Amino acid sequence: MEIITQKVENLPVYIFNTREEMGVQSAADAAKIINEVIAKNGVANVVFAAAPSQNEVLAELCTYTDLAWDRVNAFHMDEYIGLSPDAPQGFGNFLRRAIFDKVNFKELHFLLCDADKAEEKCEEYTALLKEYRQI
Repeated sequence: MEIITQKVENLPVYIFNTREEMGVQSAADAAKIINEVIAKNGVANVVFAAAPSQNEVLAELCTYTDLAWDRVNAFHMDEYIGLSPDAPQGFGNFLRRAIFDKVNFKELHFLLCDADKAEEKCEEYTALLKEYRQI
């Protein structure tokens, strides 16, 4: 599966033959960490990125039936300003299609808002992330 492992400065770098292989390994690593956090804290808070580079990881994560999704609070990382809430290009809608509608999360938190409320939403979301922060 993995073809190259190396370190760049202090960061381990793994290179795979295909995106699918990368997605399988990345999802396995993420699921392991999420399960460890749940075991330690009873709940895990996970911020999900929305991008085509995440397709294989999110698809593979959805197959993890041994992950206690009902003990995971999901957060949407970023969003366009000014799109309607149902715009297919919206990052929140990408995440809905990719994972949020496929597994049963404890809570889902989105960044959706009207353009004139963006600054207020950022402050609200910052407070929410601080509230849910785990050490």
